[in-house]
This record gives sequence, C-alpha cells and structure tokens, in this order.
Amino acid sequence: MKQFILLSFIFISSLGFSQAANNACGSATEICDSRPKTGTTRGATASVCATCSDGATVVGSACFDMHKTVWFQFTTTAAGAANIAVSGINCSTGFNGVSGIVYNATTPCNSATYTAVSNCVANSTVNFNLNAAGLVAGRTYYVLIGSDAVSECGFDIEVTGPAVTVAPPTLVISNNVGTTTICPEDIVNFFSNTSNCTNPIVDWFVDGAYTATTRNGDAFSRDYFANGSTVNALVNCDCGPTGSSNVLTLNVHPFINVDAGAYTNIPFGASTTLNGSGGVTYSWSPIETLSNPNIRNPIATPLSATTYFMTATSPEGCNFYSEVIVNVLDSVFIPNVFTPNSDGVNDTWEIKLIDQFPKAEITVFDRWGQIVFKTIGYPTSARWDGTFNGKQLPASTYYYTVSLSIDSEAERIRTGYVTIIY
Repeated sequence: MKQFILLSFIFISSLGFSQAANNACGSATEICDSRPKTGTTRGATASVCATCSDGATVVGSACFDMHKTVWFQFTTTAAGAANIAVSGINCSTGFNGVSGIVYNATTPCNSATYTAVSNCVANSTVNFNLNAAGLVAGRTYYVLIGSDAVSECGFDIEVTGPAVTVAPPTLVISNNVGTTTICPEDIVNFFSNTSNCTNPIVDWFVDGAYTATTRNGDAFSRDYFANGSTVNALVNCDCGPTGSSNVLTLNVHPFINVDAGAYTNIPFGASTTLNGSGGVTYSWSPIETLSNPNIRNPIATPLSATTYFMTATSPEGCNFYSEVIVNVLDSVFIPNVFTPNSDGVNDTWEIKLIDQFPKAEITVFDRWGQIVFKTIGYPTSARWDGTFNGKQLPASTYYYTVSLSIDSEAERIRTGYVTIIY
C-alpha cells in the first residue's frame, strides 16, 4: 500500500511540475507561414531564464502578468506586417484564458532590449489576433503566450502575413534510367530535387494514388508499371506551403510471353534438349551442364535434378524470365534373383539399362565379404553367370555394389543383394 501511495505521489508530482518544452526564450518554438502549432501553458513558469524575466522589468511591459509563459518565435522574410492568430483556447484548470504579445529583442533573450511590436491581449477565452506592424526583414521576433497563476490552457497558434510569407518550394523529379520509356519488369529509382525548402519530406504518387514517403532526397523505387502510368510528388517543408512536382508519364514496352519448355524426366547420364521460346535472344543458367547457354535450345546433361533459368530478350531489349526443371531418374533396374541352371531362362544376372553407363563398376561379395565377381562395364558378354573362378557358386544370397560412373566427377552408387536359385 505504501509503495502504491509513493508511486502515485511521484506520478502526480511529475505531472504538476514538469515544465513546458518552450518555457524559456532560449527554447522558443519556431512558427512559420502556413504551419500552425499547438501549445500549452501547463508547467510554464514566471521566471523563464536568467536574463529575461516577465512582468514589470521588461521594457515596454505587457498588459498582463506573465505567471505561466511559453515562448514562440518567427523570422521575417520581408519587411511589413505579420498576424499571429491564437485559437482553440481550452483551459483544463482556471477560467481566465490566455494572454499574448509580440516582442522585438535587439539582443536575443535579453529582456533589457525588448520592445512590444503588437497589440496586447489579456485573459482571453476566445480566439484572438496579435497584429505586428513595421517588422524588419530577416529578424527574429518573440511571441509570449501566458496564463494566470492557476490556469493551465491549451491553444493553437499560427503566423501569417507579408512579413513571413515563404515562397513555394520547387520540386523536380527524375529517374535513374534517364528516360520515361522502360521495360515491364524494370526497377525504376525516382529522385527528388528541391529548392527553397528546409528538411524536405516528399510524398510520392503513382497514377494519383499515394505510394511512399521519402526524406532528405532519398530515392523511391518501384517496378511493374502499366503503360501510361504517371508518377508525381508533393514536398512538405519546415515552413511555408507544400510544393508539387513535374509529372513523369511512363511508356512501357509490351510484355511478351516466354517459355522455357516442359518439365522433363531423363535417365541418369542422359541428355535432353531444352526448348525456349518467345524471345529474340536467350541466356540460360546454370551453364555448367549446357552445350551452349546462349541459344534457344541448348542440350542439357545434368547429373541430378536441375532447374534451368532462361532469360529471353524481346525486340525492344527487355528481359523476361522462365524456368524449367529437368529431373534425373535412377533408371537402372537391378534384379535380386536369378537362376543360372542352364535352362536358357534367367541364366545370368541381367541389370536393365546398365549399358547407359559404360564405366559402371560392379562388385559382388559372398556372405564372408570375399569378392566373387567384379567388372568395369557390363555388356551382355560380361554378365555374371553365378560362377567364381570358373566354378558354379552354391545357391545363396550375395551382396553387391554398383557404381554408375560417368566420369571422375559424377558417380552414383547402388547397393543391395542378389540370390542364386537352382
């Protein structure tokens, strides 16, 4: 319970005594043309900095006592007048509203150099304007907004007028391809170039729809545009109005249908012809098992299941992509029984399709691990007839390894057993 009371006290105290961010002249919030700000007197104090006190000590002092004062500032762009509109006044405590005045400070944040340059409004609960006339170009002026000792009020503040008018920014957009004619799958980077703008934030639109926001000149990237798509942007600056860009209309080359061919099964060690279509020129990968990767129909000799990727180029030079899988089957069939009884049927151990592998190495062992048959290559004339050293072996189970060697870089090994029956 004590812990809860202590935490509650700390929380309430932090609310009651936290100062407003713009509580002092040196931390005045910048306001500028066309950019309203929100403010509050909550947590503001009467003594705002070491050299600038509010109230009677200020030269040309205000029409109100500055018990809770927050500071705003604006810099003029031209000589003339400025209007500071204070609106949306809403006091959470107290009821006397807010007060306001505009000061010129010959020396920034030195109260001895302050001069009032606007009318003074005291304790207003409704919208009001501070009209500052005869302002000098390129000078910073301070707006003080305060409330009485018990009031805590929120409000909106905005400065307008010829003395603070900011020229609209300029925004020019371009892209990395240097043209507005592109290919369908091109990834296009768009760039913004702004002037008369501080801290630009750029909103991008494709075909009128908001798409992305970039900051400080970062690129906007996009692909898959339709023919005739438009790209434009709007820029927001710290001060002044927004600016709109030029419009880029994209001419997109036609899409073409390309095809790398049908899924194919081949035996291990065999080849197949790939059948690309749709392009003017072709490029295939991976290239290691292809006869020529730069033709429409290369011969593929993969050693395992392989996906071949085809890039086909259109007459306009655009790249389109397709792929095909060539699956490699282990096609040999090794029977596990034969009957070498000289009856003319199944007298030898026939391994079907072994002739595709002229370098195949076949080894047969008895149950004690002794080699009873070995050969490299397995033509019909070399088939095992169940003998060892010219003598017929007994009916039994024997064990084999078959190495389907194509060359020194590719080998597939099969193991198993074969039974001799008489």
